[in-house]
Amino acid sequence: MLEKLAEAHPVWKEEEFGDKDAEDYIISYSMYNGSWLVWEKDGMPVAVSYHLEWSPSNGKPWLGTVLIDPAEEKKGHAKMIIEQISKLLRAKHKAMFAGVPIERREWILFLSQCGFEQLKTEKDEKGKSFMILVKPLAEAAV
Repeated sequence: MLEKLAEAHPVWKEEEFGDKDAEDYIISYSMYNGSWLVWEKDGMPVAVSYHLEWSPSNGKPWLGTVLIDPAEEKKGHAKMIIEQISKLLRAKHKAMFAGVPIERREWILFLSQCGFEQLKTEKDEKGKSFMILVKPLAEAAV
């Protein structure tokens, strides 16, 4: 499923896979004990997500990725997935983080529309800049 979705999203594939295939990509994240989830609609897989409940960078949960089948894009699946992950984490955590390459403005905009707020920029060990976003998980008072 991940390989199929990666092929359908070449920008994501280039950014995330680099020279790896799907199996090597998943293996590279195995040390983090994150959760790869396959999301279905009417019994058919339509999306894949990855999140961490605890990241070594700050001890907090992070959203790693959400990939949607192109035939199911613009139907609210990604927002629903992010909200479901938020609900899973809400009992133990006050916020969830995400890191996006700074030049991927459309990804930053999308996460902003899903309740993430821009926190800061950071550079990785290779000098690449990332926007760090945070999404409050506490339920709003009514």
